[in-house]
Amino acid sequence: MQLFNPARAAAIAGAFVLLVAGCGGGSDATSDAAAVTATDAATDAESVAAEEVPLAHAAGYVVATQELLSNVLFSTGSTSWTLSDAALVPSELRVGAKALNIGWMATQALSGTALTPGKSYTLIVKARADRTGGTSKISMRFRKPAYSESIRTFPVPVTATAYQDYRIEFTAPTYAAMADVVIVASGTRLIVDSVSLKMRAAIAQTEPITFSAGSYVPAGYTLAFNDEFTGGSLKRSKWFTRYIYGGETQDHLNDEKQRYRDNNNHMVTSGVLKLTARKVSSDDPDGANYESGMIRSDWTTRYGYFEARVKMPSGRGAWPAFWLTSDVASDGRLSWPPEIDVFEFVNNGVEDRINMLHSNVVKQTPTTTSNLLYADPAFSATSTAYYAPFNFNEGWHTVGLEWLPDKVTVYVDGLKLYTRTYQWVYADGTLAAPAHIMLNLAIGGSWAGRYGIDDSAFPQALQIDWVRAYKKNS
Repeated sequence: MQLFNPARAAAIAGAFVLLVAGCGGGSDATSDAAAVTATDAATDAESVAAEEVPLAHAAGYVVATQELLSNVLFSTGSTSWTLSDAALVPSELRVGAKALNIGWMATQALSGTALTPGKSYTLIVKARADRTGGTSKISMRFRKPAYSESIRTFPVPVTATAYQDYRIEFTAPTYAAMADVVIVASGTRLIVDSVSLKMRAAIAQTEPITFSAGSYVPAGYTLAFNDEFTGGSLKRSKWFTRYIYGGETQDHLNDEKQRYRDNNNHMVTSGVLKLTARKVSSDDPDGANYESGMIRSDWTTRYGYFEARVKMPSGRGAWPAFWLTSDVASDGRLSWPPEIDVFEFVNNGVEDRINMLHSNVVKQTPTTTSNLLYADPAFSATSTAYYAPFNFNEGWHTVGLEWLPDKVTVYVDGLKLYTRTYQWVYADGTLAAPAHIMLNLAIGGSWAGRYGIDDSAFPQALQIDWVRAYKKNS
């Protein structure tokens, strides 16, 4: 979403300020960069190995059976638990035992080595609400060192007044040294009888593919992650719906006029995800009169082949994108860039129209080079856009990215648009963390909204048939 070209130079400068200063996650980019030493370079190989662990999400490993939480039956009172408006009470299920009555919050922080990046776990909390209503939830949360901001939160709501086993299945991210279980009561008190956290077999990151029309995968690749958008709702185990920055709360970039929400903005029907934008007001002081949807993958990787089959919205002011940015590194660092913009579909009705598709990389510094090695005649190096012989909103099209350690190549419907050099490093030159996948529908801003936003086009959606990622065979 931070495409570098002459038309957007000012907007990009603003984007860097936002990501570095406007969101807590980005602000440690400066301090982290300053802390880099020669030792970091000397241990680069070790760091790479550690950060590649999540690539084994679906690989087999020996499952350890030990309990990873302490005092799971509250037999030693509140030992290991941090309580706020919570008290021990007699268990209603176990004679002579204890339970926890929570009016606000109970948390338990895990040791820094309790969870292994790339391995999967199951959290089970036996609990009930003391009355109906409320918005109580149980969460497995991961944070990063700078500002202790969250980077992954896996929640489950607690609604029943009868005891149930509330279960959360998750895979530990690249940085798993700051993890905790969080139980929050809201609008009701929660009675927690027991808690358990144990390792489980690896959670599969792939699912069956039943429709392959439009897929153009180069030879030598194996499926590693995909979502075919089956079922009736977004798979929250695979996707988050905000940026990772600002403790997972950042809901827009720069001067975009939408805010990412969960008000039916991620509609799944007939095997298609619709990231849906609506106009919700006319008088927002910042002009943010729109709500929309985005997805950010829990799964992360470096290098591979990525593709999505999409159908674009048509309204002036729409700005959907498919892109990769760095997640949190094995040392807890979160920094930007690098970034690869697989596509940005910008419709401002004048310079950028519905037959154009932008694609580029974000350079780490003003002196960073990214040389174009090949370009199709219909791809402009100046505007970094493909001028198609069709309109992208009138049908389904597959956009693919082959990402290698030294270059990237982008395809549309199997047509190679360009190849350019690019290295996945931070501004200080060190290898960046594995990337997560994002697709979103932004609205307005100085690029897409340069000539206004067509309110008559709402609601409108970026439609996604599937998202797939492949790893190169060794």
